[in-house]
Amino acid sequence: MAAGVPDPVAVRFDRAGALVVLSLGEAGTVTRFDRAGSGDRSVVVSELNALDNAAFDADNRMYVSSYAHGGIAELAPDGRTRQIVPRGLAGPFGVTIDLGGGGGIHLADHYRLARPADQPADRLTGRPSDRPDGDVATTELLAFAHGVAADGDLLHTTSQYGQVRTHDRRTGAVRTRADGLDRPLGIAVRADGALLVAESGAGRVLAIGPDDQVSVLAEGLGRPAGVAVDPALEDRPGGMVSQGCYVTDEQRAAVYRVGNGEPVPVAGGLGTPQGIAVHGGIAYVIETAHRRLLAIDLATGAVTVEADALPIAPAPAGPEPGLFIPPRLPGMPRLPGMPGPFAGIAATADGALVIAANGDGGVLLLRPEETAP
Repeated sequence: MAAGVPDPVAVRFDRAGALVVLSLGEAGTVTRFDRAGSGDRSVVVSELNALDNAAFDADNRMYVSSYAHGGIAELAPDGRTRQIVPRGLAGPFGVTIDLGGGGGIHLADHYRLARPADQPADRLTGRPSDRPDGDVATTELLAFAHGVAADGDLLHTTSQYGQVRTHDRRTGAVRTRADGLDRPLGIAVRADGALLVAESGAGRVLAIGPDDQVSVLAEGLGRPAGVAVDPALEDRPGGMVSQGCYVTDEQRAAVYRVGNGEPVPVAGGLGTPQGIAVHGGIAYVIETAHRRLLAIDLATGAVTVEADALPIAPAPAGPEPGLFIPPRLPGMPRLPGMPGPFAGIAATADGALVIAANGDGGVLLLRPEETAP
């Protein structure tokens, strides 16, 4: 009876006894079968995508939810929608700025790539509003995206499924760069085009070349989370691009400089550091245990607090804060389930900072004068 329904995710009977099937894909498709069982069907395609559940009130009005961007909306039989609970962000987690393409901000939001609907970057809130999509626009549905890095028309992402992928925004093509990694988190693009990835579960920093060859840049770390490159160092004539890489380590509470060999400590005694961005010889680090933004002088290692009481999610309590262990279900692939917290940060060309405020589902913009001591 229900053959040919695209990507079914949930089935419900409405108050009149009709069978309603929701589809989970990009199109926002709802298929309705009459209660007589004749196989007659009608299809509604709405602006609501990534559907996952539905309910009907006493007047047979249909309300639907989305796994990608939350919220509750009424869906009329003709496809019109009315937002009841505003949409929002699942995190957000990773954040990146397209420095070469107009300064747009992109977010890795667990089930999707997203961008603040109010661009350019002087109106970044990401919080729910009366806009249909909560001031956030979905650019692509993804599976368990945590890290993101922009490189011109390309967006590189990490997934808690263990994948690193490159998304071409012009053509829509998606290329898998690496698979089978152990909880990759932060990602950055090096000057030579290589992707640098913090493989959190394996305690390594990887380099993925333009030919998709994977090499180990550093290993023996605790739980690396964020990774960043220093553009100024990489641009020096004759400089070694590998020396411009920095990584945070949640478990060892430290920031390291990473080259082709042993990681070199830059600062220690931090509280579960995660996101990192480098600008003007300073590494800006999100210290999640204390909900602070730190500035680390890369020449001296001096640490100052730039902002505190940030709306970022603190690491869970326990012997290994922030540890994320995907469950294993009998007969099922390795499913990550709920996202592990990750607060990303990125720097604009003029030194402003964009922070993924995963504690309240927002995006923060801090300008240089707002973070100056």
